[in-house]
Amino acid sequence: MLLPELREKFRGIERSDSVAIDPHKGLFLSYGLGAVLIKNVAAQYQSHFYKAAYMQDTLDANEELSPADLSPELTKHFRGLRMWMALQLFGLRPFKACLEEKIHLCNYFYEAIQKTGFEVGPRPDLSVCTYRFIPENGDADDFNRKLVDYVQSDGRVFISSTTIDGVFWIRLAVLSFRTHLRTIDLCLKVLKEGVAFLSR
Repeated sequence: MLLPELREKFRGIERSDSVAIDPHKGLFLSYGLGAVLIKNVAAQYQSHFYKAAYMQDTLDANEELSPADLSPELTKHFRGLRMWMALQLFGLRPFKACLEEKIHLCNYFYEAIQKTGFEVGPRPDLSVCTYRFIPENGDADDFNRKLVDYVQSDGRVFISSTTIDGVFWIRLAVLSFRTHLRTIDLCLKVLKEGVAFLSR
């Protein structure tokens, strides 16, 4: 939702009862950051409020709802500081630029991988796409499992897999702040080498 050209993809989000976000992905921040935005705070309070004798001194502190009463954790470290501080120090511009780059890289990969003989899934909405190679002989799912193993064993880039309607697909998720065009080109090269190796 940071990028105007993607806002249409999130149309209707305002009707959600709750939204979970992972700033360690789309905002490229540290692991351990996550947020759940819940519209019905009263229901959240009713679900998590706990009254115990050892907490009786806090019962009259009603200037605002206590975070301890709004989640399963009674005590927790201030994870939100990691996100707040980064946004305060750098502003939104570098985060928008980084996200825009990753989306462009994913679309670049989506177009390029088709030119090397791979089948692709739907056009990426954001920065994740699916693709698979259909060999001339043998089981395609087995071939693609071996291809994922080949790329991961090679170690220069990392890809993962998923299964959609019982079909094995390879998955590219462009979400690391370290991923740039040279990384995507290297991924294409390693995949091409893997196909050649497994097709022998």
